[in-house]
Amino acid sequence: MDLRTVWHVIRGPLLLLLLIYAVWFARYPMWQLFTSVEPIFLVLILSYFVVLIFSLVLLRIDAKTSLPSVFKMHGYFTPLFGLGLAVLFQTLWFAVVLMTGGRLEMASFPSLRGYETYSFYSLLPAFGLCFTFAVFGALVEEVAFRRYIQSKLAQNFSVVWAVSIAALFFSVQHIHIFNLAWIGDFLQTQFPYVFCFGIFVGYFFMKSGEDLWSAFAFHGAMNAFNVSLPFYLGSGYGLQSFIATITSFTILVLLLRLKLRKPLNRSAE
Repeated sequence: MDLRTVWHVIRGPLLLLLLIYAVWFARYPMWQLFTSVEPIFLVLILSYFVVLIFSLVLLRIDAKTSLPSVFKMHGYFTPLFGLGLAVLFQTLWFAVVLMTGGRLEMASFPSLRGYETYSFYSLLPAFGLCFTFAVFGALVEEVAFRRYIQSKLAQNFSVVWAVSIAALFFSVQHIHIFNLAWIGDFLQTQFPYVFCFGIFVGYFFMKSGEDLWSAFAFHGAMNAFNVSLPFYLGSGYGLQSFIATITSFTILVLLLRLKLRKPLNRSAE
């Protein structure tokens, strides 16, 4: 494949990534304007809605995909299977953390972990907005990074390359490029988990016959658990987290290979 062809394939995904960073840049100063979390979560939800619009436009214009087909459900088995995988991952991850010397700490429920420096008008509505942002964000990211970027790449590259590049795009869009002090910490702590997450969801998306709702079921449930579970790894993102991440995703991949031996045929449903 020559460089012109590679550029033709990759320019759409790169444009989407730049548009996403432009949205993040526009919302970044707003953290300085609000002292309560409710308007912050509303801005976050709105920013993801803008990213969804960008993704759908590129799906229609660049990938020549009809929008009804983007959201078409190809069956109920794999989305339910995705929910089960999310529950299994959480169980495995915390079990491995404890077995490797990690320490779990309890938190109140509902909580706004990560936003402790902000006030809130009412805890339940604030948590509801946080939960909505987490689940809606998962849907938007699956539309953008799996349904658009990975599917487009898979038409021209091998599955391994398509999944890996989409996972890399998915990972780097989590980086707050406007906060240099934050970047180093992210690369050392959260990046391995986010990249492995992207690899697994991309693999599951491919095995499900590129069913958006299957990938979303896993991703949305994982995000819901992340904001809802009343305990967390007290020692931070250390060796236990890395071991638990690799072990848990490896087991899930083996389970997928056993349960979904061949990618589902979308046209058969």
